[in-house]
Amino acid sequence: MLPNSWFLPFGLDKLFKSLAAEKQRKLPVLSLEEHEKYGDTYAQYAGGLFTILTRDPRNIAALLTKQFPKFGYGPIRHNCFAPLLGDGIFTLDGSAWEHSRKLLAPIFHKPNFPAFETIEGHVQDLFSAIEANDDMNHIDLRPLIYDFTLDTATDFFLGKSTHLLKSRSESPSVPKPYDLGSTFSSAFNTAVSWTATRERFKAFYWLVNPREFRSSCSSARHSLKNMILDGIIHSRDIQHSALNDILSKLELNIYRARDELINLIFAGRDSNASLLCWVVYALAREPIIYSRLRKEVIAKLGQRQPTKKEINEMEYLDFVVHETLRLFPAVPINGRLCLGGDTTLPVGGGEDGEKPVYVPRGTLICFSTYGTHRSKKLYGEDVGEFKPERWKVKGVRERGLDYSYHPFSAGPRRCLGENYALMLTKYTVCRFVQRFEGVTSVEDEGSDWQGRIRYQIGLTMAPDDGVVVNLRP
Repeated sequence: MLPNSWFLPFGLDKLFKSLAAEKQRKLPVLSLEEHEKYGDTYAQYAGGLFTILTRDPRNIAALLTKQFPKFGYGPIRHNCFAPLLGDGIFTLDGSAWEHSRKLLAPIFHKPNFPAFETIEGHVQDLFSAIEANDDMNHIDLRPLIYDFTLDTATDFFLGKSTHLLKSRSESPSVPKPYDLGSTFSSAFNTAVSWTATRERFKAFYWLVNPREFRSSCSSARHSLKNMILDGIIHSRDIQHSALNDILSKLELNIYRARDELINLIFAGRDSNASLLCWVVYALAREPIIYSRLRKEVIAKLGQRQPTKKEINEMEYLDFVVHETLRLFPAVPINGRLCLGGDTTLPVGGGEDGEKPVYVPRGTLICFSTYGTHRSKKLYGEDVGEFKPERWKVKGVRERGLDYSYHPFSAGPRRCLGENYALMLTKYTVCRFVQRFEGVTSVEDEGSDWQGRIRYQIGLTMAPDDGVVVNLRP
């Protein structure tokens, strides 16, 4: 055993610690514990890079807005993610990133996006898939939710849905032909898992390059190319599809369109599935909150479909969704590389941690959204409780302005799909509570249910043990 004063070179000790926490499915907890131990801002070597880790809103504000031009994703992230995501909004910097964002932004700014009539069809497919199960007292909703968000994302962005939920509802005795959507989904799941492992290795990402990773990336990208070709035939007259807009702006370049669309589909599936999984996971463990939410929805809507105006008028629904995003952000830890020369961050230096901290060029800044959202200094002693009512005291807008709440990031790289995610989630939750009188966890975990959570950390965060619940229609 090494003496306490020794450490492994290149931050390998931190890497091994992170991998051990990941194996136990406690990686976000490790991040929070280290902030509690070392402070809101501290430095170390991790994955071969000098790294500053922060959860201080003042540093996060500087990183994402005030000093935005000095920071970017950098070549390591691009090379790590590119085998799957190619050259798109989540892998590019500088003018290439600006071009990608300008290309995609109009999709999300259309007045009728996302169209509720489109979401409703997939919600009904979700209910059919749920009710096709023999045992409503023990059903894992996580795979169904991931299929739901892929079905909706491909419908909106390709103009032709994968319809994975429909295939789940069909009789297993009916033989299923080769299906591009299922092939893409399976390969994409494998590729995302390996990409997340590569990202954990930072500068040593190239050590993680097994055959399964390469073949799954190739299969996902090849399937998506064929889905685009199929979509061209079927989506020309479908107004809510983004495919024709992207292709026309890219002069029918299928390969560039594929890169942009795989980035969109990744966010549209994984980030939205993460949020929906955590909403149901939390509500299943908080029956009083579920009952209060259901009371608001039924009083407002009865059993009919909501309008956007009605969605926006439901205060408690809004509180529940934002409390879920506070405790369980889809991306718990994010990072930027200092690319624009030596600089400083506002706080983290000096004996009291209130002086500026020096940031040499090439430093990786990891900012913990999970850690910020669980800071007692910012949210009080009840920070670990799932308490939607807290948003009545200090709202989303106020906390967004002081950067104590940033589940969709902030600044020029703020998530384009924020409104899409919120509308999809709120609409689906409305229909869910209308459909089911009760939802409970299959295990009695008591009030300390968060202490028992095992986190699955891919490129987004989800409950590792699934969303296994008892549903009461």
